[in-house]
Amino acid sequence: MKGYKWMIVRAAVMTLIFAGSLTAEMTVEDAHIINKNKFKIRGAVMYIQSQKCYSDEVWKAFRDSSPYSSDYDKMISIPDGWHVKTVKIATGFEYGVAKDLNVGIFLPYVIKDVRKQVWSKSANATVWKDIDDKGLEDFWLIAKYRIYSQSKGFLGLNWKSGLLFAAALKPSISSDEKIKNGIGTGANEFKLLLLSKPCISRKAFLFAKIWYQYSGKVKEIENFPKSGWDLGDKLGYRFFLGYKMLNSRLVIVGGPIGWIKWDDRDKNGNKIEDSNAYSHNIVLKIVSHPFKTRRFVVKGGVKIPYTDKIPFAPGFVPFFYTAYLL
Repeated sequence: MKGYKWMIVRAAVMTLIFAGSLTAEMTVEDAHIINKNKFKIRGAVMYIQSQKCYSDEVWKAFRDSSPYSSDYDKMISIPDGWHVKTVKIATGFEYGVAKDLNVGIFLPYVIKDVRKQVWSKSANATVWKDIDDKGLEDFWLIAKYRIYSQSKGFLGLNWKSGLLFAAALKPSISSDEKIKNGIGTGANEFKLLLLSKPCISRKAFLFAKIWYQYSGKVKEIENFPKSGWDLGDKLGYRFFLGYKMLNSRLVIVGGPIGWIKWDDRDKNGNKIEDSNAYSHNIVLKIVSHPFKTRRFVVKGGVKIPYTDKIPFAPGFVPFFYTAYLL
């Protein structure tokens, strides 16, 4: 019992450290199962400053005086005076329930700083809108199960880390005001994932993750345009190649990552025009195990978009990630 109390104390301390230091993509991060009765804590921070926006955002703000028509449909430079800045901080916990089964929770915290112009129906004119808000976004409950593990397996590769199936559930708990400000979607969502990390050689490995996200219906919120909407589902992927150096203490990783989203539908089942979206990026990162025990890992890198169709998009996204196995 004493050992478990000490484990909880250490977890609390590490939480405070990491919380200062991601998000839907980080919900289930890696193809790794921690041993039974072991505890893992991870933390991440991501800074996003938008430099582009979808042309419809300008048309919706200016209507007839917009320099872009409603069917222009391209990513453009964000207008002068507008800014959309977001900091996403997350802490995750995982626990080894059995040999091949982990459960956990993922807690994202969001800080938003937005200034843009919108169309006011009451004023029948374009007005400025400012958002300066922060708060805990809806959390994710996670279960991760290893369904395959062989040292010499499929395609002759080393599948010791295995092939994993994971599921995550996100109940909507954010307040109505937070949802209006873009912190939380207002919908109950779930996610299904398939992850693998086969080794090509002693130094090189592949990492693959594909996922499907059911987005659900937005709850009814007074004076919120998306009330009752059925949000479009998402399909995502990540395919990385990694190479280990310095006795595996340092790893270089890179590859494509992205997702597509289907159209939203209003409460009457009608498609919302141009509500489908996608984002495709290249990620480059360095992974370090600074201590011999390898219980502590540090990752840092950058995500560079190469094609987007989303309301607001950055030129690049730096990120930092840490994890510790208790």
